[in-house]
Amino acid sequence: MLKIILMNLNIDLFYFINNDLANPLFDVIMPHLSDCGGFVTLLVLCILAILVLRYYKKEKYLEIAKMCLYALVLSGIIAACLKLTYHSPRPFTVLEHVRQLVVPTEPNSFPSGHSSSSMSVVTVLVWCLRDNKILITLLIAFALLVAFSRVYVGVHYPFDVFVGALVGVVSGVVVLKLKNQK
Repeated sequence: MLKIILMNLNIDLFYFINNDLANPLFDVIMPHLSDCGGFVTLLVLCILAILVLRYYKKEKYLEIAKMCLYALVLSGIIAACLKLTYHSPRPFTVLEHVRQLVVPTEPNSFPSGHSSSSMSVVTVLVWCLRDNKILITLLIAFALLVAFSRVYVGVHYPFDVFVGALVGVVSGVVVLKLKNQK
């Protein structure tokens, strides 16, 4: 019974975000925002940051960039394993009246790799840059908006992005804990 209630809540929230909140501004912004939180985009940014910071010998920030990369890779591995274990179809393949604004790169919906990727990097950055409250607020807003965008563009259920975000946070915390043990 609880499983049915949760499934219905997941679908109802999906339709609320994907259909009821639909507007022309979000239709333009959300696909781009969604792309910004993807694994490949963040991987390129992490590698570029590492190269630039190494060149300018900014050791403190170089270590942060490396931790972001490690957290991103860890979250990517965990998300990929979950996707291979749980063959959950994307909403647009099983529901009617889905506004699909992007084309996903693979068929499985659970968990959201974009949410996992963005949250893993943001978790590391928030911890390492915790004295800068404005930056922390912007980083958290970015990760939450990426997660929201994945539902808005029609490729994930809310539960997918919640679990993806959780995978990202756990990945970031694991990397931070391992770094602090050295």
